Amino acid sequence: MLTVRRWDSGATILELPGDALASAPLAREVLLYADLRGADLRGADLRGTDLCQADLRGASLAGATLIGADVTLADLEATDLSRTSLGDARLQAINIRRPGAMRTTFAGADLTRATLKHSNLSASSFADAILKRADLTRCDLRGADFTGADLSDATLAFANLAGASLRGASLVGATLTGAALEGADLRDADLSLATLNGVRLAGAQLAGSVWSRTALVRAPDLHRAHGLDQLVLGEPCGVDVASVRTGIHDLSDELLDAFGFEPAEIRALRAVPARAD
Repeated sequence: MLTVRRWDSGATILELPGDALASAPLAREVLLYADLRGADLRGADLRGTDLCQADLRGASLAGATLIGADVTLADLEATDLSRTSLGDARLQAINIRRPGAMRTTFAGADLTRATLKHSNLSASSFADAILKRADLTRCDLRGADFTGADLSDATLAFANLAGASLRGASLVGATLTGAALEGADLRDADLSLATLNGVRLAGAQLAGSVWSRTALVRAPDLHRAHGLDQLVLGEPCGVDVASVRTGIHDLSDELLDAFGFEPAEIRALRAVPARAD
């Protein structure tokens, strides 16, 4: 007999036959406040399950199905969610009770339309994950690994991505309004149709990144990014004067042309004395 208890009171939530939690019938169960620290849930069927405020620290859910599950306010420090199916799942405000690096693993997971906003996911891995139309608004993603991830049409508004790796990631149509990208690795990332309004780019690595119909607004530290001479430029981008004025003498005519500035505008901007950062 398997017994699942609450982490806050020790009260029994669920009793199940058998001796393997992963094979137990858990779909659509209510496991609110469940103590599942270090649990082996590899391949488990958790579709529609309520795991709100559950303690899943150190648990393994590799290959599990959590489509439509609610994991709001759960603790997922060092939890393995690699190759999981998390489509339409709610993971809002996870790990917020704990400071520091969470190292939650979502490598290879499918998080299509998942909601992760307001979560602490610092130093977590999303390598090769699918995050199409996912919502990561105001997430702490410092040092996170999104290498090769698909973030098409995802929302990363006001997310902290400082030092994160987005190398080779697809950010086509993504919204990065107010995002912190200082020191982030965006080499070979696709930023086509992305919206970068008010982003911070100092120290970001941009060599090989694709810019096509990309919108860049109010990003005065653009010139402090690295690899601007190695951008892959497609269709003209929409860039405002505020993003180029401060560092106008560090930006090439070719880049400014791709950003939609006319030759006369470029000459006029270069004629203005450089402003201090």
